[in-house]
Amino acid sequence: MTKAASWANDVLDATLQNGASGTYVVGPTTYTLPDRLIFMSTLSVAATQGTEWTTSGGYTAGGVSLAGLLTAAAASQSKANTGAVTVTNAPAQTWADNEVKDSTGTPKRKVFKGTPSLAKTVNAGDTCTIAIGSLTGTEA
Repeated sequence: MTKAASWANDVLDATLQNGASGTYVVGPTTYTLPDRLIFMSTLSVAATQGTEWTTSGGYTAGGVSLAGLLTAAAASQSKANTGAVTVTNAPAQTWADNEVKDSTGTPKRKVFKGTPSLAKTVNAGDTCTIAIGSLTGTEA
């Protein structure tokens, strides 16, 4: 493995942590665990966050905890979920994007990458699942 690949793996492990509680510091910023996956109805871009799903049915504002779902160490400049991320009894809307944020009162965006062509229509009561290994963070 090259030094650059090793560094990328270290960055992913440092910024996408598995803990259920606590804080950690990356550079000048303190992050609060657990990381949370926010389901978005509109696409995010670097300068502007998309719109979080409406709190309804089985979706709670602030998203789904990723505690216990990022247990594997990054490898090959990639880190993926080791457990399924699921929202049962989802509210009716579009599923256009996801973001990873910390769990402070004013959450800090950590990972976002939307793909407009992948937007899905969600009907009230649907179960939305991101399968094991399908939620990935990469450093290229």
